Amino acid sequence: MYKINSRTLCAAIFLLVGFCSCSKLASNLQYDLSLQTASVDIAIPPLTDTTMSIAMGTITSPYNTDSFVKANTDGLLGVSNIGSAKMVSCNLTLQNPNTGNNFGNFQTASVSFSTNSNTTPVTVASVTDNPVAYAASMDLPVNTSADLSSYLHGNQLTYSLAGKLHNPTTDTLICRVQLKLNVHVHG
Repeated sequence: MYKINSRTLCAAIFLLVGFCSCSKLASNLQYDLSLQTASVDIAIPPLTDTTMSIAMGTITSPYNTDSFVKANTDGLLGVSNIGSAKMVSCNLTLQNPNTGNNFGNFQTASVSFSTNSNTTPVTVASVTDNPVAYAASMDLPVNTSADLSSYLHGNQLTYSLAGKLHNPTTDTLICRVQLKLNVHVHG
C-alpha cells in the first residue's frame, strides 16, 4: 500500500488542472494574422503582341507559413490551424521604368499564384482597364472572397504575371510583386 502525503496530492491535482486548462485555452485561441509575402522580382521581357493577353513572367520563391504562424502565436498554433486565408492587397512596382516602358503600356494585368501544396494557379489580383498613362507602380484590385488556405501548406510559392498591352515594350522590365493576406488561425 502506497502512502501519498497531502502536499504531493495537491501538487499532482494542481498540475493536472493546469495542464487541462492550458489545453482548453489553446483550443479557444483565435488570431487574425497579417501575412506579407516576400517581395519577388519578375523579369518581363520586351513584348510586342498587343492583340491578346499573354504570360509575362513567372518566379518561384520559398516560404514557410508554419514558422510564420508559430512566431505570431507564441508557438501554440501552426499551419494546420489555419481556418482561412484571404487576399488583402497586391502591389506591383517596376524597378526600372522609363517614359516608353512602364505600366502605361499595359491595358490589363493579373497576378496568379500556386504552391507545391496546391498546384492549380489562382488569380488573386487583376486590373482590366489600366489607363495609358505613365505609372511605375500599381495596386491591383484583389479577390477578397477566395479562401487561399489550401495554398499555404507548402513551402514554395510560384508567382505569375499576365496581361495585355496597349503599346509594345522595348526594354526588359523588372516588376516587384508584393502580396498581403489575412490569415485566420484557431486552436
